[in-house]
Amino acid sequence: MKAKPPVALELTWSQVHAFRLERHHLTRRAPRKDLVMVTGALGGAQAQLMSAAEMQIGVRVACRTTDVRDALWRHKTLVKTWLMRGTLHLIPAEDLRVYAAAMHTRWIRISNSWLKFVQLSEPELMELVSAIGDALDSRPRTREELVDQVGKGRSDSVRLVLRSGWGGLLKPVARNGLLCFGPNRGPSVTFVRPDQWLPGWKQVDPDEALVEVARRYLRAYGPATKQDFARWWGNWPGVGVAAWEGLAGELASVSVEGRRADLLARDLDAIAGQPSAVRVQLLPSFDPYLMGHASRDHLFEAIHAPKVSRTAGWISAVVLVDGRVAGTWSHAAAKETLRITIEPFRRMTSKTIAEVRRRAESLAATLGLARAEVRVV
Repeated sequence: MKAKPPVALELTWSQVHAFRLERHHLTRRAPRKDLVMVTGALGGAQAQLMSAAEMQIGVRVACRTTDVRDALWRHKTLVKTWLMRGTLHLIPAEDLRVYAAAMHTRWIRISNSWLKFVQLSEPELMELVSAIGDALDSRPRTREELVDQVGKGRSDSVRLVLRSGWGGLLKPVARNGLLCFGPNRGPSVTFVRPDQWLPGWKQVDPDEALVEVARRYLRAYGPATKQDFARWWGNWPGVGVAAWEGLAGELASVSVEGRRADLLARDLDAIAGQPSAVRVQLLPSFDPYLMGHASRDHLFEAIHAPKVSRTAGWISAVVLVDGRVAGTWSHAAAKETLRITIEPFRRMTSKTIAEVRRRAESLAATLGLARAEVRVV
């Protein structure tokens, strides 16, 4: 049996939370010019709910939601596509080639039941993936236009899956770097081919790309295990083992209150010297800070799990106090006012509530609203 490496550092969860808050840009909002950089530092903003992705960036960057949209569609410095866990994300456009290369050779095994549903063999599926990629270029196409072009002569079941709002046949195209989202055309989403939509596209070695993604993951989510990384990435066969083997010379083993994990060795001094202070933040739904590990027991007590991790994979908007979840929140906008309702897990101090109100005012500005009101129930 291979011996475990010696522990380089004993850490408390308070130190770990402080380190992650800093790396997630949750201690102070970055200037608007750093919008793309901050999005990349998180490993992307989860975007199956676009308004949530805009707020995930907005709580970290002094910007408005319109700045996020401009980065996507005017400047093409951000891009939207299916990435980690097969879920929609926003990431820097220049990073897409790295993520797509890392996914190219490591993906979930295609189930026989799904192939039976679409009435395709696996080779036929891969031919269809190539056909969709070949049909795309720099001109945005709607799903219906893709169905009409690629679906000619194909079965009704294939055409149905092509129309699926969950991605269906489009996700494998995206993970091969052949598809990303273009700007909406009215109520319809559109798709483009990244190497023709984005400037400066280059091919990247898949194995090197996977190691680079894992390196970036640890910068923001460390200390972590290879199982944590696999859960964040998508639990695809061998992905954690391959990533950790590629990083072997860069890792240091640490202990967080008795729990072993790995950290980039270059970050040992940073995490040991990270000052601990009470920090309060309003995190939107599906915030990356909550999505990085196989277990969330370091973030909240098990009794509160159903309030945070809800049915159908929905992750609530939460109040974060010193890196841990202290409650959930919801919001509504009316008459230039952002109205936020807080449901705390336990009684909040007046100091915490005052800080929540300050965060709410910042979020209102991000959404282009004049003011915020906070109610604690």
